[in-house]
Formats: sequence, structure tokens, C-alpha cells
Amino acid sequence: MTTNINTRAIVLEILLEVLEKGSFSHIVLRQALNKYGYLEKTERAFITRLTNGTIERAIELDYIINEFSKTKTTKMKPVIRNILRMTVYQLKYMDSVPVSAACNEAVKLAEKKGFHNLKGFINGVSRNISRNLKNFSSYDNLSLTYSMPQWLIDFWEKS
Repeated sequence: MTTNINTRAIVLEILLEVLEKGSFSHIVLRQALNKYGYLEKTERAFITRLTNGTIERAIELDYIINEFSKTKTTKMKPVIRNILRMTVYQLKYMDSVPVSAACNEAVKLAEKKGFHNLKGFINGVSRNISRNLKNFSSYDNLSLTYSMPQWLIDFWEKS
């Protein structure tokens, strides 16, 4: 990636708008891609994939994070929660992203957002997850397997 724009910072802003404020993902993503229309095709594709994937797999990502963090995702600051979500998504679903890049960029992004005191937390949780991610290849719980709310799984099972 050749520009000075941090694509992960763009993704973080989209995630905060969608997952924390309830905005529509397709609208926020389109606005971001229009704003940064000068980015290379590969950078725009990275933003799109990381954004959509993190949103689609948020339930599963939160479960994984909660398995490795003493602080549960519901208690985390939104910026930290979403940095970890997008990091875990990269580790689990984006083979082209090296583990070191995903973890290091998460720490840098937290620092850039003013969370200097949580750099060690993010580094520790993300690296621990990266070492143990193979334990999360399949789930007995359909909600986690498909990253869907349990109420929806229950509804379908009753139908």
C-alpha cells in the first residue's frame, strides 16, 4: 500500500459509525470509499473486505475476544472493542495479512486514537489470540458458527 492513509484507521471509523451508532454499513462504506476515491484499488478492496467481514462476523469475533480477555467486549471502550474485532478478523479470515502486521497495526492505531495506556492490552490479547486461533475453527453453537443473534437461530429452529 503506497499512500500515507492508514486504511485500518478508515475501517475503524466505519466500524464505529456502524456497530456503535447503528448507521447503515453500505451507506457509510460508500461514503468512505468516495471520500478516499484516490486510494489504489487494492487499498479500497482491503477496506471493503475488512469492514464487511468485521461487521458480518462481529458475534463470533466478540466471542473469541472474550475467551482471551479479562475485560469483556461489552465493557471495553468502543474504539478498543472495534480495533480488536478488526484485528481478529484479519487473523482468522485474511490469510494475506501477516500476523505481525495485524497485531502491530492494532497497537499503532490504539496509540493514534489516544489509548497509549492500552497498547500492552491490545498487543497481549491480539497476540494470544493469534497463537490460539486454531482452537476456534468450528463451534457447537449455531449463533457462533453463522455469527447470528441467538434469537434469530431460535426463531428458525421453531419454524
